[in-house]
Amino acid sequence: MSCHLRTILTGAILALCVTPLCAENVDLSTVPSRSSVQLTIYNSEDITLVRETRAVTFKKGVNPLQFSWANTLIDPSSVELKFLTNADKLDVLDTTFPHAKPQMLYWNVSSEFDGEAKIQITYFTSGITWSADYLCIADKDEKEMSFEGFVRVFNNSGEEYEEAQVRLVVGTINLVEKIAQLANIPVPAVASMPAKKYAETKTRALAGMMDAAPRGDKKEQAKEIIKEGLRSLFPHIS
Repeated sequence: MSCHLRTILTGAILALCVTPLCAENVDLSTVPSRSSVQLTIYNSEDITLVRETRAVTFKKGVNPLQFSWANTLIDPSSVELKFLTNADKLDVLDTTFPHAKPQMLYWNVSSEFDGEAKIQITYFTSGITWSADYLCIADKDEKEMSFEGFVRVFNNSGEEYEEAQVRLVVGTINLVEKIAQLANIPVPAVASMPAKKYAETKTRALAGMMDAAPRGDKKEQAKEIIKEGLRSLFPHIS
C-alpha cells in the first residue's frame, strides 16, 4: 500500500498506509496512544529510525512497562526508552525479555512521584521505503513549465504510524563499513562474522546512527544546497 504526497520536503506529515497487522506497543494498565511519531527513512539500507512519544501515568514505586514488536519488523536490539519530562524522578531499573513471550520486553521503571510523564521510545524497523516521481508540464508556447514532486511511501513494517512526521534521507549509509570499524576488522570479514558478534556490533553502529539522526525538537543545522538546471537533471529535455 502507498501514500501519495505532493512534496518531497523533509519533515512532511504523512498518514502511512499499512497492512492490517498492527502492534499496540506500550502497556501499563491501559495502552496509552502515541502523542507523536517521527520516522527517518534511510532508503538505501531499508532502515527506518522511529521516535515515538507517549504520555504515561506513573505511580510512586515500581511500574512495569511493556513493549511488544509482535508481527512487526522492529529490531528489538535497538529499542531504547528515554524520559523527556521528570527524568530526575524516573529510572529504568532493569529490562527483561520473558521466555514465554519472545516478542516482548518489560521495563521496570522506578518513580518518585504520582503523575504523568512524557516518554520517548526509539528503535529501528524495516519494511518502510519511499520513491520519488516528478511531473513537468509545459504551457502551449513551451516558454514556461510547472514542476511538481511526488513521494510514495510504502509501509510493510507491520506497524501503523498514523500522522507520522517523516524525514526522507537521500544517499548511502555505509553500515557495513561502520560495523567493520567497530569490530576493527576488514570490511570483507564482516560477512563471515559470527552472528552474535555481528548483532552486537550492528547494534552499536545503529546506536551511533540514532545519536546522529536529525531531531525535530532541535534547530537544524544549515545544509549546503546544490542547485542544478533542468537540462542537467533531465538531459533528454531539448
